[in-house]
Amino acid sequence: MKTDRLALAGAVLAVTAFGVAAGKPVEGLPDDAPREGLVISIDVSKNHAYFFRDGQLLADGPAATGSEKLLIHGDDMWYFHTPRGHLKVLEKIRDPIWTKPDWAFIEAGERIPPGNSPLRQAKGVMGNYALSLGDGIFIHGTDDPDSLGKKASHGCIRLGEKMLRTMWPLVKIGTDVYIFDSGPPPPLPPELSSAN
Repeated sequence: MKTDRLALAGAVLAVTAFGVAAGKPVEGLPDDAPREGLVISIDVSKNHAYFFRDGQLLADGPAATGSEKLLIHGDDMWYFHTPRGHLKVLEKIRDPIWTKPDWAFIEAGERIPPGNSPLRQAKGVMGNYALSLGDGIFIHGTDDPDSLGKKASHGCIRLGEKMLRTMWPLVKIGTDVYIFDSGPPPPLPPELSSAN
């Protein structure tokens, strides 16, 4: 993520990890999430994803979320942070192709190709399914299942294939997504703390 989107870094949804359905706590369902319809929630503190219908859990599993690392290259800075808050599914993509941004080449120690280079297109990295949340953030599969349950992504939410297969036929454009911390949110890197 470029620095002009760092405003997302400070926006943390203040909710608990437990919602209430029929008077009983529901793990993974934030208090302000609806109890009707479909809801996807991501607890970044636990690196865990949940999928609910009418307040009932349909599926859950480990997720990879933003590493919270900062990459600085010349005048460019990227903060690999999963945004928090109430989002919505904006698009469903089958067999997504990842268009590698500049930071992917910098991390790999490779020369940055032109924006229209075929070297930027990577098939299979995002698995078979992707749900766009906007601003380059997706819920998607992964070609690195060992990353699930860890802070390992560049901001996207990676899920296992089985959970995505469960969600795919049910999720519609506009499905609610809640991304939150059940524990203390991670601190900003010092380079960003001084900017606020």
